[in-house]
Amino acid sequence: MKEKEKSNVFIKSILVIISYFALPYVIALISKSNLIDIMLYLLYAFILIFLYKQVFISDFKDIKKNWKKYLMRMLISIVLIFVSMVLINLIVGVLFNVKGTSENDFSLLTTFKENSLIVVLLTCIYYPLVEGIIFRKSVRDIIDNKWFFIMFSAIFYFFFNIVYTSMSFNNIMSSVCYLSTMMIVSHFYWKTNNFTLSVLVMSIFNLVVCLLSFM
Repeated sequence: MKEKEKSNVFIKSILVIISYFALPYVIALISKSNLIDIMLYLLYAFILIFLYKQVFISDFKDIKKNWKKYLMRMLISIVLIFVSMVLINLIVGVLFNVKGTSENDFSLLTTFKENSLIVVLLTCIYYPLVEGIIFRKSVRDIIDNKWFFIMFSAIFYFFFNIVYTSMSFNNIMSSVCYLSTMMIVSHFYWKTNNFTLSVLVMSIFNLVVCLLSFM
């Protein structure tokens, strides 16, 4: 990639990340309706898809060609996320006597009881796609070192989740599992060099969690 192209990609990534953090404040200023809020968030998601349309097109061609090779890797990554979350939550619970889920998960579970369809759409489509672009794709376009990228994307995501919910000790400890989740998904993304696959991993994982919530 030429220096000018690298510079353009870098600027694009920074602007996309900034836009994500500015979005809630912009929407709060211009909207007083939940319906309008949803429409604006959807518009934002479509804008991101448009900005990265060539990435998705290339990724889908790659998936179509190599789906057999990727299928097992996806399943392994999903299982690793489940196992890591269970083990980390168990260890944190024993060592620090932290009970319950993070405030982010608690909020989603509460909403799930009120409107399960919206939460399923958010957790299985919107968040895996949008947060994937912000915390993996944009970061990957800026950082070209494997382990620095994996660690930074995980810490970035973890920091975002606690700052936008609560900085309480209980919430920080119950959110530690996000670190392992993002590390696994980011490692998967680096290994396959297919961003769309990493989105599918999180979508499937979240779908399974949603289905288990019904039980």
